[in-house]
Amino acid sequence: MNAILEARDMLRELTPLLTDCGELCNHACCKMDRDAGGLVWLWPGEEDTDMPWVETLFTHLPVTGLDVEAVRCATPCAREDRPFLCRLFPLVPFYSEKKQMWDVRMDRRAWMLCPLCSYGIRGLNPAFVKAARAAVRLLAQNPANEAFLQAIAREEDAYRFSL
Repeated sequence: MNAILEARDMLRELTPLLTDCGELCNHACCKMDRDAGGLVWLWPGEEDTDMPWVETLFTHLPVTGLDVEAVRCATPCAREDRPFLCRLFPLVPFYSEKKQMWDVRMDRRAWMLCPLCSYGIRGLNPAFVKAARAAVRLLAQNPANEAFLQAIAREEDAYRFSL
């Protein structure tokens, strides 16, 4: 199985809470934000999956300038159609120097819209966090995926350090 499909599948049934967390915030994470240019960045190869996205387009990550494909969502999509980074939200990959491996943490860019952030990672569904870590580590096994992980981590670091 393709690594991105397997990683997406790991988070297919799991969400940050045991219930629909979107009920807390009126699905704020499904509304386009200006930081990402109104786009959701797609994982390398994810644009080739059989997803009912209206359109994909090329863009540049704001900090690293990496060329990526993205999707502009016209309306919230079905949970099973969400891009990987949406499935991971409000977590973001980062390389843990302490653990010497890829891990996940709360995404600083999410703090302005996600009420779960104030509870931290311990406030999230443990099965979701465990699956998110496993999915990120699975993706990191491929050099192209690890390069994208590094770019995503630098994007979040730049935001985190600018606060």
